[in-house]
Amino acid sequence: MSDSVLNDLLTRVTESGLVDDPVIEDDVVRGEAYLTGADAEVEIDVDPEIDETDEPDLDALLAAVSRVLSTDEQSWRALLEEVATEIEDALEDEEIAKVADPRVDLEPVGVGVFVDAIIVVFVGEKQFPDALVHVQLTPELEVEDIEIVNDSEDDDED
Repeated sequence: MSDSVLNDLLTRVTESGLVDDPVIEDDVVRGEAYLTGADAEVEIDVDPEIDETDEPDLDALLAAVSRVLSTDEQSWRALLEEVATEIEDALEDEEIAKVADPRVDLEPVGVGVFVDAIIVVFVGEKQFPDALVHVQLTPELEVEDIEIVNDSEDDDED
């Protein structure tokens, strides 16, 4: 059953034209895509979470892919402003030196689309040289959670 879900998802992602050269890898459909609002190429993983559900809502997954990739520049800047403000507030609370403005330093490198969430992965070369910033969004693209993950920890998960 999971193979047919993944094959169906791959077909639909391919037909959408939103993802370049999508492939099935590790129970996700993976490829490169253009994040319009950020004017950036990112790796995208579309995860139907086949371990958690027999019949994932592929329409909802594709709608979320389209929504996040087609976010306009103004909406993207507002999202980035919210993320930057939350990071600055957290850094202030922990008295960690602010090295760079997150609005400028954070660059998206990856997007994970799940049935009920979207994760945007950022690098911050100056502020977080050894970490990735994971921003969890709701399907409506509202910030739900921000996590700074040591890059070596993320590699350990692979």
